[in-house]
Amino acid sequence: MTSSVPAGQTDVDDWFDLDKYRQAAGVAYEFSKKKMETAGEQERETIGKGAGEQRTSAEQSQQFKQADEARDYAQSQRAYRY
Repeated sequence: MTSSVPAGQTDVDDWFDLDKYRQAAGVAYEFSKKKMETAGEQERETIGKGAGEQRTSAEQSQQFKQADEARDYAQSQRAYRY
């Protein structure tokens, strides 16, 4: 039976494979980095959509106010004549 225990160690549980740890840490880091990049992209997209909707809403509100003011002005002019 061949053992993968390095020289000087008595048991498989006594040692730690540093290369495998580094590989696993690298994979975890890349995964985390990609996840953060994706989250950032989604947040920027959401903010962009919200800003666009807010501009559209403000524009519609302005149009409604102008229409209301024009209607009120016309009504007041008609009422003034009588």
